Amino acid sequence: MKYSTLLLAIIMVFVTSCKQVKKDTIAQAFIKTEIVLTKLWETDTLLKTCEGVRYDSKTATIYVSNIGGVPPDAKDGDGSISILNKDGGILNQNWATGMNAPKGISYYNGKLYVTDIDVIIKIDLKTGIIEKKFSVRDAVFLNDLDIDTNGDVYVTDSKGDKIYKLVNNEVNVWLDLVGESPNGILVEDNRILVVSSSQGDFISIDKKTKQRKVLATGIVRGDGIVPINEGYIVSTWPGEIYFVDENSSNIKAVKILDTKDEKLNTADIGIIPEENILLVPTFFGNKVVAYKIDYK
Repeated sequence: MKYSTLLLAIIMVFVTSCKQVKKDTIAQAFIKTEIVLTKLWETDTLLKTCEGVRYDSKTATIYVSNIGGVPPDAKDGDGSISILNKDGGILNQNWATGMNAPKGISYYNGKLYVTDIDVIIKIDLKTGIIEKKFSVRDAVFLNDLDIDTNGDVYVTDSKGDKIYKLVNNEVNVWLDLVGESPNGILVEDNRILVVSSSQGDFISIDKKTKQRKVLATGIVRGDGIVPINEGYIVSTWPGEIYFVDENSSNIKAVKILDTKDEKLNTADIGIIPEENILLVPTFFGNKVVAYKIDYK
């Protein structure tokens, strides 16, 4: 009887293992695109603790958020936004000032929106002047930010485990994400994509039902998200960049870059879509690095 029980246990382990291997094999079969990143240029190391980048196609310029002194939640007043050209030249290192620790940035209708610890800042794109600061009640560590096509602003609070939404000059909690530590965020037509910095999950959230689905795993300390034709490129703060195929569903993301040995972080990434160029702020590296997105 003891031998029968042992044999049954061995068989069950074998069957379970086979199922897992089959599942992983099927999942990986969806990933048909191999992404290769080729370095193009890097800025001078003058961008102090650069966290986020966003490209403006209308002006062909790149906005960079600089936290300045650390810790990244210090209300020390030394945060700034810089402007680069498409070749990495620093056009204006201190285009906008008067912030503490700016992180996520995006623009809409002539305004640049920026997260800054517990406020959302609106800056005029023509002048660089801060027009308004929206206080976010109970916010702990506002991080990334993206804007819907109608102007609604979605913001992650990584330490508060929430997503906030700014609509008609009012900020309210859109969704609680207890235990997820949401960081990177990307707003699409019908869903919100978020990368969890604590769980390493890349998840989609339905805008109407708020139902969640895990698209990919293994992205520990996830930071930024950009869309490409084949899916998504997702960064992690310690220095890794991953590719998630558009057909992914609960599979392990594919690592395409690792700069940890160079002690270069890969924070809230951006993209120049028409040229397939990935923009990577390096945080403590104090520079932005650009990579051409190629395929094998």
